[in-house]
Amino acid sequence: MEANFHYPAEYYDEDYKFGIPERGDIPFYMKYALQAGSPVLELGCGTGRILIPIAQEGIESHGLDMSREMLGVCETKARTLNLKNVHLKCSSMDQFEYDEKFSLIYIPFRSFQHLLTQEEQIRCLELVRKHLKDEGLFILDVFAPNINKIAAYEKSHDWEKEFSRKNSQTESTITRYYQASPDLAAQTIEVSMKWEERDDQGVVVARKKGEFKLRYIFRYELEHLLVRCGFEPAIYGHFDERAYDYISGEIVAVCKKK
Repeated sequence: MEANFHYPAEYYDEDYKFGIPERGDIPFYMKYALQAGSPVLELGCGTGRILIPIAQEGIESHGLDMSREMLGVCETKARTLNLKNVHLKCSSMDQFEYDEKFSLIYIPFRSFQHLLTQEEQIRCLELVRKHLKDEGLFILDVFAPNINKIAAYEKSHDWEKEFSRKNSQTESTITRYYQASPDLAAQTIEVSMKWEERDDQGVVVARKKGEFKLRYIFRYELEHLLVRCGFEPAIYGHFDERAYDYISGEIVAVCKKK
């Protein structure tokens, strides 16, 4: 289950604010949500980076996540914006139940890859199909694995990233350290992260740790899994719906029910 995901929710939005707009995933999912209409369901909604903008368009938006901390941030955003059409549930994406069916179900930003076994993946996809209207769409994205890059990961190697946090009186700098360790036989990558937050005087005021594991999945492996679970997938290489290729960096599947 995606319970292996541990990430400090208070840093998530700042951490992914930079570089994410260029992904194009928010307008991509927004387009399909507007076409499908209410209600929609996001699995692995986190802090609502995608869910909240869709809800702001007036669409009944349901979000599911295992992290109560992440859901708390999402709920605060919805309350601040006075959004009455955001409905959140704490559950695993392979063990959920709703009384209604959805016109669109989507799993963005590689959250599907937190399901580490084939059994979990199949359970999730069967639940998606069960909760999807006959004419509905299911969309997910995962990263396109490049074996040369994955094999080059070193557990001892740190990647640093800095971002800033401001409030009415102070500005702090947060440095994130990131390590990735692959298991090529298991098709998994174990990620360890730590954050140091320093105030405007350079004094460390907080230290946090996070970790998660991803199972990477290849194009035809994913396509076979989707077909096996009753979907007809169209596979793209990015959110602009270009054709898939090995170096595209993304695998985006837009699926109809068979």
